[in-house]
Amino acid sequence: MLKVAVLGLGRFGNAVAMELSRLGAEVLAVDRSRKLIEEISSYVAEAEGFDATEPNLLASRGIGKMDVAVVAVGTNFEASVLITMQCKTLGVPNVVAKALNPEQEAVLRKVGADHVIKPEEDMGKRLAEHLVNRSIVNFVELPTGFSLIRMKVPQEWVGKSLAELRLLSELRMNLVQVIRPVPESAEKAEGDPEQEPEKFPLPAGNMVLQENDLADVIGTDKVLKKFE
Repeated sequence: MLKVAVLGLGRFGNAVAMELSRLGAEVLAVDRSRKLIEEISSYVAEAEGFDATEPNLLASRGIGKMDVAVVAVGTNFEASVLITMQCKTLGVPNVVAKALNPEQEAVLRKVGADHVIKPEEDMGKRLAEHLVNRSIVNFVELPTGFSLIRMKVPQEWVGKSLAELRLLSELRMNLVQVIRPVPESAEKAEGDPEQEPEKFPLPAGNMVLQENDLADVIGTDKVLKKFE
């Protein structure tokens, strides 16, 4: 079972903790606010009220044994930096931190964040992309127990065609789009616009997957967890 510490229970942190718990993760929710802890305590495996900027308190709660730490501190960026750094020091393999702008993202990456998300900007980009492409698939409510995710193609799929993989019959997983990033080795002339990744919606069975491909897939939550 995936063990996740969510540090900071504002609107973003609360939503992350609740959804992770719903999807079967073992969630430790942390915030200094007793009110926020009381509100979420019945929805997660464990909820504790303490100052996550204190390294001794983080260590005593077993943060270093977590698979993931989500640093969801809201407006106190200094606290976010301290917590991110301490989580990495304690040995958390995957630290996800929230940033409000590119400058904060750069600092968080320098202190060890493995992933940085900018919720409002990321959601805005997704909405714009789907409006331009006349697609609302990410905004359609799927049946309970099913999800749509974008995932990196697993190594064991690389070099195989979709027909060979038999995803639908073998895994009850439907691949709806392949996104192929521009190779890092690709030459770019000065002044040229940034190259966009190549997209293959509803790819045919003879399409062979490559290293670094991304895939949009729909499947059961149970199956998709294996590819997180």
